Amino acid sequence: MDARLKRLTQVLLVLFGLLALRLVQFQLVQGRRYAELSDHNRIRKIVLSAPRGRIFDRGGRTIADTRPSFTVSVIPTEMTDSTLPLLARLIDVPLEDLETRVEPVAFLASPVKVLRNLSQEALFRVEENRFRLSGVRTSVDPVRSYPSEDRYCHVLGHLGEVDKEDLGRDSSYRMLDYIGRAGVEAKYEQLLRGRDGYEYVEIDARGHEIGPLPEKRPVPAAAGRDIYLTIDDRLQQLAYRLTRGYQRAAVVGIKIPTGEVICLHSRPGFDPNLFTGTISAQAWSELSENPSKPFYNRAISATYPPGSMLKPVVALAALKTRVATTGTRFQYCNGQYRYGNRAFKCWTGHGILDLPGAIAHSCNVYFYQLGLRLGLDSLVSYCQAMPLGQLAGIDLPGENPGVIPSREWLNQRYGKGRWHMGVLLNFAIGQGEILASPLQMAVTYAAIANNGVFRRPHVLARVDSAGRTVHRAVADVERVSIRSHDLAQVKRALERVIEYGTARTARLREIRIAGKTGTAENIGADHAWFVGYAPADRPEVVFAVLVENAGHGGVVAAPIARQLIRTWFSIPDEDAR
Repeated sequence: MDARLKRLTQVLLVLFGLLALRLVQFQLVQGRRYAELSDHNRIRKIVLSAPRGRIFDRGGRTIADTRPSFTVSVIPTEMTDSTLPLLARLIDVPLEDLETRVEPVAFLASPVKVLRNLSQEALFRVEENRFRLSGVRTSVDPVRSYPSEDRYCHVLGHLGEVDKEDLGRDSSYRMLDYIGRAGVEAKYEQLLRGRDGYEYVEIDARGHEIGPLPEKRPVPAAAGRDIYLTIDDRLQQLAYRLTRGYQRAAVVGIKIPTGEVICLHSRPGFDPNLFTGTISAQAWSELSENPSKPFYNRAISATYPPGSMLKPVVALAALKTRVATTGTRFQYCNGQYRYGNRAFKCWTGHGILDLPGAIAHSCNVYFYQLGLRLGLDSLVSYCQAMPLGQLAGIDLPGENPGVIPSREWLNQRYGKGRWHMGVLLNFAIGQGEILASPLQMAVTYAAIANNGVFRRPHVLARVDSAGRTVHRAVADVERVSIRSHDLAQVKRALERVIEYGTARTARLREIRIAGKTGTAENIGADHAWFVGYAPADRPEVVFAVLVENAGHGGVVAAPIARQLIRTWFSIPDEDAR
């Protein structure tokens, strides 16, 4: 009996020893791990989305803001089989859409947003059925808002959900976060995005939230920085209104001494508010399949033959190389110029003109002959010294450098020696292979207006943080070598274009304007161009206007620029007097 009791005692001591060792392991060796597991069972970490920084025009008008939005989220690991089907019916979203969002993150034990901009009625339905919706929560989150709708769409751009490439580049993003996809939103994403915060709530065994956890201090979200743009809302609204009757158009305005872009409009556009929620398949199809390409920023990405607006550049190249003077006259213009077996047309007969007269009356025949005398290589070289055939350097994504048809470019396109001198004749009047964007033409004329000095165009004016300016934008200065006497003659000719030439429709009694019309040849209806700056004697602003398939620049584009100049200088409308 004593032997059995002794053995039993030994067994019990061994068992208690093992139990003690296990307790030591749980409490001391792995205590922190199990405490964390316990916390995960009763604590939920909630991400507090940071509001994006606001965006203002140059006068402080809000053009991109943040508004509160009802959001419904799911905790994938806590859902039952009936959760998504019921939720889909309550919020009126196809079940397939919810499954598409949740399946890639089915392993997560934290909330995943499945629908933003939830209507109040849908919110009430979800809350009324909360006891049947395991793993579902609602919240109020900041969502981007664009009060100007499509008026600034190509300046501001739009947002989109992050994808795998975004997550690979920057691990601070989470799935279903928003990121800037175009325009200012993309260019200045790191300034605008802010920093998310966190809070901790206690949950019960069924995953229902009980309330905040006092012992874990929340980390508040930090809003992104505010950005002020150089754009003038008065001009932006006016450009929007004046181009409304046309299918495709672009307007660029620049403050010459600083390079500030005071107007940048492209038509057609889109409402960026569509991308702050779940865009419907129909809405996306209407945008993506629109033949006018509403996402295409024609102001900086589209390129066109500049037409007669290139003639002042050709004139300056001829004067610099001394192949012509302002008094040079060529063959009589009777409406066409014969070269080889081809007849190159002019829009009317001009007779015999000197160089300023040929600019004022936009005589093609004169510039055909001037181009031949100048030669392809000299013309290419001078154009490349101007802001043509290269990026103007605006702080927006998607700029197109255009095309200057150099000898190398022509050989590559047509084959060595397989192109003829007709290319040069067309080049000399801004037609054919040469292509430029409205932005490039505005910067080119800014250089002419400002005696060969121009600044890189930019839309960012300053950055604010907590109401304090932390950065002001200053543009780089560029220079083009132009003799002052030559420039004075060409600038005077550009005034004559407005006084009695092809752009009389741009004339204002109160202020002197200089500029040039252009008609870009196109299959179908031609494109209408005008670029002008004012005041002619003390240039302050330049505007480039392009209207696709609208005909002559003097008829369509010049009057638009006239109204923009009138508004910038606060000149009362004659019709309102």
